Amino acid sequence: MKSFPAEEMDAVARPFPGRIGVCIKDLNTGLRYEYNADEPLPTASVVKVSIMIELFRQAHDGQLSLDDRYRMRTDISSHGTGTLSIMRDYPELTLRDYCRLMMGVSDNMATDMIVHLLTPESINATLDGMGYYNTRANMQLGVWHYLMKGVVETPSKELDEAIRSGELNDGPGDKDLPFASDLRNNVASANDLVDIMEKIHAGEMISAGASAQMVEMMKVVKGDNRIRQYLKPEIETARKTGGSGRIKADTGIVYLPTGPMFVAGLSTSDRAEDQVQGMEAVGLITRMAYATVSPESVLGVE
Repeated sequence: MKSFPAEEMDAVARPFPGRIGVCIKDLNTGLRYEYNADEPLPTASVVKVSIMIELFRQAHDGQLSLDDRYRMRTDISSHGTGTLSIMRDYPELTLRDYCRLMMGVSDNMATDMIVHLLTPESINATLDGMGYYNTRANMQLGVWHYLMKGVVETPSKELDEAIRSGELNDGPGDKDLPFASDLRNNVASANDLVDIMEKIHAGEMISAGASAQMVEMMKVVKGDNRIRQYLKPEIETARKTGGSGRIKADTGIVYLPTGPMFVAGLSTSDRAEDQVQGMEAVGLITRMAYATVSPESVLGVE
């Protein structure tokens, strides 16, 4: 029976200049690989998976409807990724569309609109109820980005402009927290993420209908890096990437011809100049896993 080349995969992870956690599970063969897979590691935008789950949970339980419409709040930080930050007229969108923007183009303003509504306490309570004790969504992305600048004030348009202009790039805040393996941070373990992806694929995350909608939202995510770095273009994935400075993360479902593979890789480099190595390490480790069960899916392997 085939097995993952664990020693070779470890040889990529072990010398990584920082912290890295990886989990890979192949559904067809049952093969599994773990490296530091239980440590809670910073997620950057991969935290949006947890937020999406809670949104669908509250919709399933009748606490809200995905068709509910909300006008963009005026106190949402525009710092970070996405498209809503270029708008000036505060659009009104459904929660479903805010979620599409959050997952598909990693829009941070859409994310923070949803977090305002759900609350971090509710998100984390649901994670606890599902047994994901090493995965937390403790703060809005605007707050998280502010902490990276050492700014602890509540996000505002005025502070956004001060940060953007360079007037406010330092402060008394905890600049280390966003990069910490700390349950006060937005974090996840690779094991938790792989279990989440497996349940979404099986239609067991909230409901079959909710799981199917989550998959479709994650299929929109583009980028030939991290877990897609060595995959041929025709191989479909449903995933959520994350990255900010030294943090590089990715999790998803890889639809190999042999069946789905569930993957998660999170890395935080010790130095800014080593950040690219996080993407490369996750790419190399997942490449070896793909090549084990479906070599025809991997670039450069015949």
